[in-house]
Amino acid sequence: MMVATVHQTLHGYSDGHRLISGSLPILGLHARTMVVMSDLSGPGIRPEPMGYLTGYPLEGEGKYVLARTWAAPEMPRPGCVWTHSLIIDNADLATLSSAEGLFLAFRRPSGPPSRSEYAEPITILDSPVRAVPFRDSRTPGIVEALYTKPDKIVLADTVFADDDERLVVAIWMQQWPRLRRSFGFCTLSGMDRSVKGVTLDLQLVRSSDRQHRMKFPDSVTPSVTLSELALKTLIDDIEGIDTTQIREFLRRSGGDVDGGRRAMLPLCRLHSSLFAGGEPDLAAGIQALADLDALGPKQARSVRSLIARAAVENVDRLDEAVFDFVIDTLEQGVRPNEKPIPPGRIGFALWRRSPKRFFESVDAGGIVGDAARKALASIPSADLVEGLESAATLASRVVEVRPELLERSDFWAISDVDEGLATAVNAKVAGKVAAALLNTGRSGPARQLVEQASAEDLASALNVSAGGPAFNEWVRALVSNPDKAAAVLASGRISQRLIIVGIANAGGVDDVPNDYGEDPWLIAARSARGALSDHDETFFAAFLMTRALGFRSRSQADLIRLSYTTLYRAFEHGRLDGDLARLASSRLSWGIWSSWDNCSRLQETVVARFIDRNLDPETFGRLTDDVVLSISLIDEAARTARGRRYLNEVRKSLADAQEKAIRARADYIASKIK
Repeated sequence: MMVATVHQTLHGYSDGHRLISGSLPILGLHARTMVVMSDLSGPGIRPEPMGYLTGYPLEGEGKYVLARTWAAPEMPRPGCVWTHSLIIDNADLATLSSAEGLFLAFRRPSGPPSRSEYAEPITILDSPVRAVPFRDSRTPGIVEALYTKPDKIVLADTVFADDDERLVVAIWMQQWPRLRRSFGFCTLSGMDRSVKGVTLDLQLVRSSDRQHRMKFPDSVTPSVTLSELALKTLIDDIEGIDTTQIREFLRRSGGDVDGGRRAMLPLCRLHSSLFAGGEPDLAAGIQALADLDALGPKQARSVRSLIARAAVENVDRLDEAVFDFVIDTLEQGVRPNEKPIPPGRIGFALWRRSPKRFFESVDAGGIVGDAARKALASIPSADLVEGLESAATLASRVVEVRPELLERSDFWAISDVDEGLATAVNAKVAGKVAAALLNTGRSGPARQLVEQASAEDLASALNVSAGGPAFNEWVRALVSNPDKAAAVLASGRISQRLIIVGIANAGGVDDVPNDYGEDPWLIAARSARGALSDHDETFFAAFLMTRALGFRSRSQADLIRLSYTTLYRAFEHGRLDGDLARLASSRLSWGIWSSWDNCSRLQETVVARFIDRNLDPETFGRLTDDVVLSISLIDEAARTARGRRYLNEVRKSLADAQEKAIRARADYIASKIK
């Protein structure tokens, strides 16, 4: 239970209406105000036995006066009154949850007043329990008049003194502290009691007819019904049926709101937009805040944060006005002890709405700029790419923070993205970047990436995009780097024969080095799969044969074995012409008897190569699966003494073969070298 110390005064008749006693010196204008306000509230007024209440601020003193006035018929002059005034510090008034403790402190002199009785401050106990709710048919009209006509004095009819007090005090205590300490009222007026510096906002009169109203210039009377629905929660609160905690909302949000009674309607609209049930109407709430802003800059900061936090929960569904409000609120920051608005989601939402605005915020700095900068590190890559589709010029700034975008095909599918961004990547990711570029038909930085990327990654990239629009450009870039081409072929990662043929088409037969180990072309040819067209099959056979007949390859025997049958049949059926024919025959020897016959030239050249270079005998014995071609090769080798000696080695290597056909070849060789 809260305890407050309250000063007091007693005004009454002593050679005129004057201050009789008090615990606090009140001087000057405020003293004169209290004398006027403590006198009878109008000519001919006869207070009920319980008296009437008057409440008004002492502007500039930081105090509020709540006074009860009783008739004093015992005094020698008619119209005399006693008025006991409680002078409350604004800070104490703000904490009161009920006026009951104040009411209990009022004391009417029962005889000649003792000055000492009112000369000391008194202690007020504030009960944490609010006054008992009650219904009064006047409540809706008075509430609406007060807050929809904030510049007018509101006149309402009296009914019963007790009900009048309960109604007026309920309205007063419902107000947030800042309004409560400036709100003036009187529960029984015979004329406008407003004086210089003090306006009584609500005055109850025994007749509010037109003639009586003339005594209250610039006043209005309440209507019968409530037309402003946002104010209904105030009536519900007074009647004890409110479930939205409007009173607590007003207390928390009104602390930094200017405008007095003018602020009540926007605050109630704001409350209704947030707590009327269902999803908050954020647009309506922001409009209510705009109405408050008309009363002064940046009103209701705590509510702004509340709306902004609610908006952040649905940030992707906000209209532009609400989103702009959230951004503006973020920039204003939060007050001490106020829950901060999570900026991460704002940064993400800002990117999705406008990448340009996103970076404008980053450049501007501040809370939103910092949020955007931090969000850039965590925005999903797909969303970044989607945003860049309409803002490709920002790609370099995004990639600076999120270089992994360079590994995405959808990033490079944005036509206006500068390919030069790919040249700054490191070797670790160069292959993935190459794959993304290749997949989207882009080849600008191909040579640089081929230089940096690993052979395995390049092979994987080619596998994914074989035959694509940029495939040939990337293959040419690869072939321009013979060592890297050798590594790619030797990686064994190329899965399609089409790719190997493409590489062969782009370079020369001797371009790829083979300084050690198996020939890269042999490794690639063994690991790749897939059908080729007849032309490509013939070309590849001619390519491998020509390489084998040169001096670059360390796997000559195996390359000849891979290509011999196919190339022989192509010569036999006349399927070679033009450049292909020139390639296939470029390293064939010219026999004395068969210069016109490429089949014979191929046979003689291959036999001579195996004999002269003493290539693997078993490979020669297995050079072709075709029996006729195999016999013709053996016959050609058997024509010379050197050839027969070589064939003897071939026979030995085949003698123990598991295949019957191969052992038959060994037997045939034996018959030829006797």
